[in-house]
Amino acid sequence: MSKPAPKSLEVFMMEEIKRSISEELVESYMNYSMSVIIGRAIPDVRDGLKPVQRRILFSMKELNLKNSGPTKKSARIVGEVMGKYHPHGDMAIYDAIVRLAQDFTMRYPLVQGQGNFGSIDRDPAAASRYTEAKLSKLAEEMLEDIDENTVDMVPNFDETLNEPVVLPSKIPQLLLNGASGIAVGMATSIPPHNIGELADLIVKFIDDPQMDDEKVAGLLKGPDFPTGGIIMDSESIKNIYLTGRGSLIVRSRTSIEEIKNRNRIVVTEIPYGVSKATLIEEIADYAKNAKETLISDIRDESDKDGLRIVIEVSRNADPNIVLNRLLKHTSLETHFAVHMLVIDHGKPKLMNLKQIIKAFVDHRYEVVKRRSQFEFERFSKRAHVVEGLIKASMAIGTVVDIVKNAKDLGDAIDGLMKVLGVSKEQADAIMDMKLQRLTTLEHQKLDEEYRTLTQDMSKLRELLGADEKIMEEIKKETLYIKEKYGDKRRSEIAQNTESINIEDLITDDDMVVTITRNGYVSSTKLENYKMQNRGGKGNISMRTREDDYIEHAFVTTRLSYTGFITNLGKFYFMKNYNFQESEKGTKGKLILNYFNLSPNEKVKSIISIGHNLDSSKDLWIATKKGKIKRMSLGNFSFRFNGVNALKLEDEDEVVDTALTDTKDKNIIVLSTMKGFVSSFKDEDVRQMGKNAMGIKGIKLQSGDEVVSMIVVKESEIEDIQLLTISEKGLGKRSRFSDYAVHRRGARGLRNLKLTGKNGFVVGTVKVVESDEIIAVTASGKAIRFKVSDLSITSRNTQGFRCIDVDEDDKVVTFAPLRGIDS
Repeated sequence: MSKPAPKSLEVFMMEEIKRSISEELVESYMNYSMSVIIGRAIPDVRDGLKPVQRRILFSMKELNLKNSGPTKKSARIVGEVMGKYHPHGDMAIYDAIVRLAQDFTMRYPLVQGQGNFGSIDRDPAAASRYTEAKLSKLAEEMLEDIDENTVDMVPNFDETLNEPVVLPSKIPQLLLNGASGIAVGMATSIPPHNIGELADLIVKFIDDPQMDDEKVAGLLKGPDFPTGGIIMDSESIKNIYLTGRGSLIVRSRTSIEEIKNRNRIVVTEIPYGVSKATLIEEIADYAKNAKETLISDIRDESDKDGLRIVIEVSRNADPNIVLNRLLKHTSLETHFAVHMLVIDHGKPKLMNLKQIIKAFVDHRYEVVKRRSQFEFERFSKRAHVVEGLIKASMAIGTVVDIVKNAKDLGDAIDGLMKVLGVSKEQADAIMDMKLQRLTTLEHQKLDEEYRTLTQDMSKLRELLGADEKIMEEIKKETLYIKEKYGDKRRSEIAQNTESINIEDLITDDDMVVTITRNGYVSSTKLENYKMQNRGGKGNISMRTREDDYIEHAFVTTRLSYTGFITNLGKFYFMKNYNFQESEKGTKGKLILNYFNLSPNEKVKSIISIGHNLDSSKDLWIATKKGKIKRMSLGNFSFRFNGVNALKLEDEDEVVDTALTDTKDKNIIVLSTMKGFVSSFKDEDVRQMGKNAMGIKGIKLQSGDEVVSMIVVKESEIEDIQLLTISEKGLGKRSRFSDYAVHRRGARGLRNLKLTGKNGFVVGTVKVVESDEIIAVTASGKAIRFKVSDLSITSRNTQGFRCIDVDEDDKVVTFAPLRGIDS
């Protein structure tokens, strides 16, 4: 037979609990979560402190580290906190002390540090054995009256000492310095505020506690960060105060300085929580990786007088554009997420501004009431003792006789109680009374003290009997805090609720956009091109290599879109201010810096889209083999890799593009290399999808190909002329009405008689009398002349010399500068 199990084992087996492991895990995890939430990461709504912060301040008070006294080693403070109240890692405690002392972390530091407590560059603080600390004056205000039974005290972790559940806190610390913390499954992030503005809000709330959430939210201007900066979206602030959550855009304070014809951006304030050193690295990385040279140098000129970061802008770059790009791509502008999660009555709760203010006022009401009750009881006890001392001083002879004839202390006390009619406490005080209290002067002092005590008791009795009196006391203390510690706001609240639009900072100047055969894009102000007469030699428009020349020139504005159609049928577009502005005569930047073109891809046409991507416009594409395609501009969206606009046949490529308005009736004109022009109505071509190949637009002769396409509105036929220019500078202007409109796919009409010495046709554009033309040669020369310099001739004539081209040079492109868009 097996032996019976021991009694202890039987008891253990009887206490065994059968439970699902999932239930046990859920309960254990929830207990752990609540322990982290309440015991470490989330602040109490009343004093706005996390447990470690509260224990640090309380321990420093116990060590008598007053602001008026000397500092003590931080290691000593850490040991006090860890050994008595906070049994966690010493580094966690020291890190909390360091944050409480940093003026760039705390709007109003609660610890006054001595030594290296870190920097805004995220330099770490020195070890705790090297630094010293004491309470700040404001922290003493939080601890004042803690010994007057104003808050509950609970046993510490080993139940050998008592610690406060919450500090009395005269100041609304939760909103004053803000809070941040990550717990299990939840987090808090509360911005700091200005002490004067908070004090005013509390006073107004006490005067009208029934005001609604919206009114309370409207009374507080907004957060006030220790590092300053500009809060951009003032409308979001009110919504955050109403809901307890949201996001703020915080922007650095910057200015643009001009020194010796060079611009620099100077940063004097940065967003809260941003490391200055990290920010400088971000700006340097952006400048290094940017596709265009925007920044030539960056320096940190910060000193004891304040923060100063200097960003030297490249000579040809617009400082406003550079600044806005830095705001977009670096921490010069950040988002501060707000989530006002707090501990309220032992539970985590998301609160709005009114709820937080009400919780603080309720806390102060409780503190003032308990303090008043404590003082009343203390004054009452003292008055009772003083009353006995007065009786004794008036019958000093009797007191001496009683004491003299008593057998011991107890007998003397009994005698005093029977003869003088005093209480035990009064008799004890009489026995402790010094002989000096028997003098007439001391008797008068006792009378004065008694009168003062009775007056104070009367005031306290009146205070405890009326809530209004308590609220007035809270107001008085709040205004005292404002007067003593109030300072100017550091963060600016922007009046504009939206971020600055980069285009608001850019003037819509006329620009000439050019692109070379090798793909160099240049953007130059139109005013840089001087007017010349017909037949002039021209001047250097862009310095190119021997194997490069300008293929396209276009007049547009800085705020307009420019579209680029490549030979492979891809469509790219960009706002013109994104192109680096170049001085006249420079080659610009390679287009690969702006778009991701493939190795065998080159731009064949550039068009001015205007200020908006309007879906009511149609994009027309013509190919070398005479194909034509029409599609809605609304089909396109910006992509770095471009959008496929046309499916091409073998050995075909795009030669030109145009835009039309869907409400207009238009004539499409295709011009060929051998001097033919074919015209047809736009209604002959339907809209197609992006993958369509297009349809035949013109019937070409052997060896001929399309070189250009233009669009003429039916309403302007009588006003328009066609200007055709050949490779050797031959130009001819004819009335468009001389050209008959045929069906799509026709061969067309002879436009320009060509000879071997005049070369092939470069292109045909539409013009009016007041237009000007800019023509560019392969060597990079450009000439600008008036259309009126060329006489109007019949359709099938040779034309006039409009630009004097060197023997080894040729015209590669030309464009009208003003008038009707081509």
